[in-house]
Amino acid sequence: MANIAKKYAKALFDTAKDADILDDMYDEFSTINEAVQSENKKLQALDADPQKDVEQRRRFVSIVFGQTNQYLQNMLTILASNRHLGHIHEIYIAFETLYNEEHNQDYAVIESVYQLSEEELSSIEEIIKARTKLSKIMITNKINPELIGGIRVKVGTKVMDASIKNDLAQLERQFIRVK
Repeated sequence: MANIAKKYAKALFDTAKDADILDDMYDEFSTINEAVQSENKKLQALDADPQKDVEQRRRFVSIVFGQTNQYLQNMLTILASNRHLGHIHEIYIAFETLYNEEHNQDYAVIESVYQLSEEELSSIEEIIKARTKLSKIMITNKINPELIGGIRVKVGTKVMDASIKNDLAQLERQFIRVK
């Protein structure tokens, strides 16, 4: 479904961009994604229910998502027709990736042994921006006492590990090579 999710996301993204409503679309799709996450199993059951025909699934979309942007509602109607409503979250993730690329931004998770101050987070954010060439970073600080000290930063698929735990693991590998 990953490729299908990317195709739906790309189509919605391109449509929103062409209509100059990309930010509004992102906000609305984010709201829908949050709302349906807890109901995903029910959406999957609706997709799989052989007793629900296309019109019933389309009517469901019309009732539940009737107040949404027309482009988004059209996509949801197509999802219902193709029994893909249970994949809204995957499509949203793909859409969000495109949105973040368009805006040269990404999420960063900074793991540390204690809650970092705003000043520390700001300093780390500037370093991340310099290394990644991103213009905006949305930071989450997670507490991870296993690090012993230092930090581990994850941005997308990249990881920068400046933790004492990592230093000790590297030192251990060096000792093993010496034996």
